Amino acid sequence: MSILITTANILRLMSQLERGVTVKDLTEHLAMPKSTAARVLKQLKDSGFVDKNRQSQQYEPGLMFLDASYLVRRHSSLIDVTEKALRELCQQTGHTGYVSIMDKNDVLALRVIPGSHPLQVVTHPGKRSSVWGTSTGRAILSRMTDAQIAAQLRETLEDPAFGSTLDFAQLMQRINQVRDRHWSAAINELVSGVASVSCSVKDPGNGECLAFCLSFPAAMADDAEIDRLSTLVCSAAKKIAQIVGDRYWSC
Repeated sequence: MSILITTANILRLMSQLERGVTVKDLTEHLAMPKSTAARVLKQLKDSGFVDKNRQSQQYEPGLMFLDASYLVRRHSSLIDVTEKALRELCQQTGHTGYVSIMDKNDVLALRVIPGSHPLQVVTHPGKRSSVWGTSTGRAILSRMTDAQIAAQLRETLEDPAFGSTLDFAQLMQRINQVRDRHWSAAINELVSGVASVSCSVKDPGNGECLAFCLSFPAAMADDAEIDRLSTLVCSAAKKIAQIVGDRYWSC
């Protein structure tokens, strides 16, 4: 088996498990000898294709994969500036930070910045979530027109598995709220026990739109904390907007 096929199988396994992988995962799911699994993961790590999470000891997709996947679609300066600003917020608040992009009807986590406050669930880079069910997704959708949102979600609304559970009118009410205040929040929505506050920033040069958020335990999500974090993320978004020329934040 070539290294390319092996790497592809490992990435598919990560997607199936919705997490990083260990040597044991490769032996159990890919029938790979333990010594071979350990050697391959080490080679991928040394080459920058995967990173090892020190806490979970799992190997996760490295930035090389994520950056290569979106090289054409994104402007590197936008994500770099956003990540830098978010890191400062994470240090200031102790909360976990995410930078995400919309891909079809999903939001895809590109960057994860661990905070000092423990979370029940921490999303790894490359994780997909529904665009309508997350604060980051609604922050991005709020940049679109009503017609664009309807077209974006048409297939989902027509799917019996989702159409009955996705209330489009209610979603638009929430998106209009995001448009009014420029930030989005979620508490115990997609992931129980987790809350988040998000903003979006856009590169007018290529149209790329990213969302960034602070994620924290839902038990901490009282009105005072939501207000504090919304002020912080909006302030950070305005600074990013000045750098990339996003006039949305000059209103």
